[in-house]
Amino acid sequence: MARAELNTDTSGQSELALEAFTVVSCPPLYAVGIFDAGITVLRQQIRALNLAWALIEAGHLSESSDHPTRIAVIGAGLTGLTFSAAVLAKKVNCEITLLEEHDTLMPLQQGSDTRWLHPHIYDWPDEGSEGDVAMLPLLNWTAARASDVVVQILQEWGRTVDEAGPRITLYCNTRHLQISATTQNPHHARIEWVGDKRDPAKGTCRLGDGTVHGRAECFDLVVLAVGFGIEDGHPSYWRNETMGQPSLRHRGRTHLISGQGDGAMIDLFRVRISQFRQDRILEEMFAGAPTLVAKLRQIKARLRSSPQDIRLFDEFDALFRTEEAKQVRDRLAGRLRRDTDALLRIKVREIAELLDPKTSRMSFQNSLLAYLLYCVGGFAPSTESEDDLRQRYAIPDELVVRRHGTKRLTQLQRTLSTSLFEIVKNAHEKLDGFGMQDAEALWPGGYFGYPGREADSEKLTDDQLRSVWRKEYLPGPTELIASTICGAVVGMVYDIRPAVKHLRVTLHRVLPLEKELLLQQACDYQGLGFSQPKSTAGRTFPVVNAMIGLAWRSCQPARTKLHATKDSMRNAMSALNLQVAARENREAAYILAIPILQPDSDCRPPDRVVAVLYLDSKDDGFWLEEREIDRLVGVVKASILAIRQQQFAGVRNIPFPNAPAQNRDDGSASAETEAIELLGADRAPVLDGGFVLNYERLDPASPFAFRTK
Repeated sequence: MARAELNTDTSGQSELALEAFTVVSCPPLYAVGIFDAGITVLRQQIRALNLAWALIEAGHLSESSDHPTRIAVIGAGLTGLTFSAAVLAKKVNCEITLLEEHDTLMPLQQGSDTRWLHPHIYDWPDEGSEGDVAMLPLLNWTAARASDVVVQILQEWGRTVDEAGPRITLYCNTRHLQISATTQNPHHARIEWVGDKRDPAKGTCRLGDGTVHGRAECFDLVVLAVGFGIEDGHPSYWRNETMGQPSLRHRGRTHLISGQGDGAMIDLFRVRISQFRQDRILEEMFAGAPTLVAKLRQIKARLRSSPQDIRLFDEFDALFRTEEAKQVRDRLAGRLRRDTDALLRIKVREIAELLDPKTSRMSFQNSLLAYLLYCVGGFAPSTESEDDLRQRYAIPDELVVRRHGTKRLTQLQRTLSTSLFEIVKNAHEKLDGFGMQDAEALWPGGYFGYPGREADSEKLTDDQLRSVWRKEYLPGPTELIASTICGAVVGMVYDIRPAVKHLRVTLHRVLPLEKELLLQQACDYQGLGFSQPKSTAGRTFPVVNAMIGLAWRSCQPARTKLHATKDSMRNAMSALNLQVAARENREAAYILAIPILQPDSDCRPPDRVVAVLYLDSKDDGFWLEEREIDRLVGVVKASILAIRQQQFAGVRNIPFPNAPAQNRDDGSASAETEAIELLGADRAPVLDGGFVLNYERLDPASPFAFRTK
């Protein structure tokens, strides 16, 4: 059954999700992540996409509305751009006005070369946390310096705006930005601002005569994408400085780091650990210690389920008494900088209290690194006043780092009318759910690849769209490897059927996306006798639909029966709900789908099925016998085993994070038709160990850049 059929009440679910984003309902005013605890770029993007999904599924935004919905997005950082890109991708009938108080798009991260962004590092040591790619359907990015992530995002943003046409307007350097309710229509918000109009695709080029304009306009809804508030610290977190570099003039200078959240810890590590980079340090410290990492996963799992029962300091202390753990400490001790010392000014008196989950503001891996750094004497904690510490240790102002969080209400107070601000302030103080926004994807796979709501997708009849829609991120190395496997299959089939005129072969990998499994086309079709004007690689399909879904459900090869007619094939495809995620295949005379399996004894996430090979032909009379299918299976298995043994420089096969179990039957009910048959589980290729198909480029500086295992 299709996901859309399983979740029939998406409108009710989306209305419930909207409650967490809603500041006030009249006028419709939504805020993204302002009061949440998960302060990461990826989580903010997920929240922005969740808001777009909720507004569309609840019917507040539509591609078929009579009049365009006027949307104001306050803030042109990553959150504002992601929300806007999502609305544009869904072809919503709207006009978007982006209002940014600084001089360009994504002003915080622009030119920030000293901050490293990694999408999944705060999930460490979970499976898949080393993956460098955000895996987002829109404005996707790969781990890099913040300034380079900006370049990646703005390139895709520019393409999105160019495709959208004149539906989006950008104003930068906005001043006097004031949001209020209108007296004429309580369902509209009135916004006043002064700013200069810019090219929305680039954010740098002024439009028109270049003069600054004062404006006052009404909007149907407003999205506050202003981030987490105004920094309460020095120097600014996103501005470039040199604390992470070796000193060229002085040795042994003492730094004072004030704060006890992730920002303070990152700067403490940069000051005290040589060649520190947030993602790389973990792999370097724990290389060759899989048992230790597994035990850390267990501690983190217990921390998630019952944080009130965990004392992290004691847990770490008990764990790091082994010889394997001593090697980790020794590695870190060997990396301590000799040109710096550090004091960590905190509010609590003990390190154990600093790490206490009930009061800690740190992520798990930063808590672990802080513990280890403390164990090797990398810093001294103190609760004394900043003035006393500076005077005693003669610390100049340029060596003081203050990371005291952000003033979350200040930005809103500057922008909202008095009455609207009081509503926000009261909601925040009451902690009634406002601001507690889900940072897990609420949208289904492929959602941003077609217009309209999820339930509308099955009604779309545009075959040109359906042939390339529902795409999700596909790593280039994975696509290349899948193409190689399919090319080998094409060569084998052509060898045994040299008269074949039409043949298509592709590979679908099992892809977990948040709460669901999908089958993703891992390469364009390979073969003979067809044209492919647009790439179909990256398309996603429900794991339960069509022949590939039948192979997934049954863990058996499925094929067209001998002498089956094209009419019976069309009926069979209809029964397998092919049309849910793909256009109807009216001309195929023969279809073969073969699941590639992990052994039962070593079935790692996300599923026993690694991938499904798909083959079809329009040629009348084309058919493969069992012995020929066995040869084909042998080619597939040998190809994958050979690939697994290779050492690809700069490429690694990265495990997926755990995915929930999916409903699976043996497929026999769907298979018993006059057109389709199952060939038995013994004919499916079974690999010799756990495996996923997720080859990805690595950062050249990664310690694993020249290894695949």
